[in-house]
Amino acid sequence: MSGPASVRPESPESRLAAVGLALPPVSAPRGHYAPFCAIPAGADAQWVSISGQVCRRDGVAMAGECRTDDDVPAARQAVEVAVLNALAALRQACDGDLSRVIQVVRLRGFIRAAPSFTRHPAVLDAASAVLRVAFPHQPLPARSALGVASLPDCAWTEIEIDALVARA
Repeated sequence: MSGPASVRPESPESRLAAVGLALPPVSAPRGHYAPFCAIPAGADAQWVSISGQVCRRDGVAMAGECRTDDDVPAARQAVEVAVLNALAALRQACDGDLSRVIQVVRLRGFIRAAPSFTRHPAVLDAASAVLRVAFPHQPLPARSALGVASLPDCAWTEIEIDALVARA
């Protein structure tokens, strides 16, 4: 998270900090894409789409795969890291002010899983919980929880977010 001057009382960042969560620095893209894309959505807002963010800590992916119900707690931790990475990219799209987020509209979660694993929604609930802390007055977004065979660097999870953001 950036310095204390950027965290206002009752900001999304301060609510996250109150439960022990902090936004990491935005990692550099590992390919030819941007961390986010923003397009106008009326006179006072923009639609922001955040590129997929895997569960990286300090540049290292949390590797894993859901095979059984016993893997759900660790996968939920990976989802929490991935959604914090996505929120960090969203903060960058908001020029450092997550309070400009009007509504998180869509949440997509990709969970690296064995074909027999079916508890993808339970894993992705960890991302919804983080969004509920950051934006308690917003309804939860529409979401998709998908099982996939592989993700970059054998990462356990990848998160995408779409949001409506007030213009500065």
